[in-house]
Amino acid sequence: MNQSVRPIVLQRSLASFTPTEMPPCRDLPLQNGYRRLCYTCPYAERDGKALYCRRHGMAITVRDKYGLKEWKAKREEILARDGHHCRICGAEKYLHIHHRDGDRTNDSADNLVTLCERCHRRVHRWQEFIPE
Repeated sequence: MNQSVRPIVLQRSLASFTPTEMPPCRDLPLQNGYRRLCYTCPYAERDGKALYCRRHGMAITVRDKYGLKEWKAKREEILARDGHHCRICGAEKYLHIHHRDGDRTNDSADNLVTLCERCHRRVHRWQEFIPE
């Protein structure tokens, strides 16, 4: 039995990256920035920790991100997961969401952790270990 086996395509084809196609954000970058849409967009350029949209000629900044309803929902999800407590000291006030790997464009749940303002500052200053 010699059947031809067709490979499974796991990546987007090169044709999908043509600069004439409609971007995944549907030309609403301020409403969709820093979402997974930008990572598959042919117009997005990621330079270290920054994200830039060539189609709209703009950087999508962290400040823009924190105002998005999607970020607010993600923040609430992480706070609930962590029991609305700092994962280091257990504080219940002045809670922040920290990116473990330091990449503010990486909003996967396993990269985010709840820290109080004091511990968050300490982590950034001293690069201290954060519990899993």
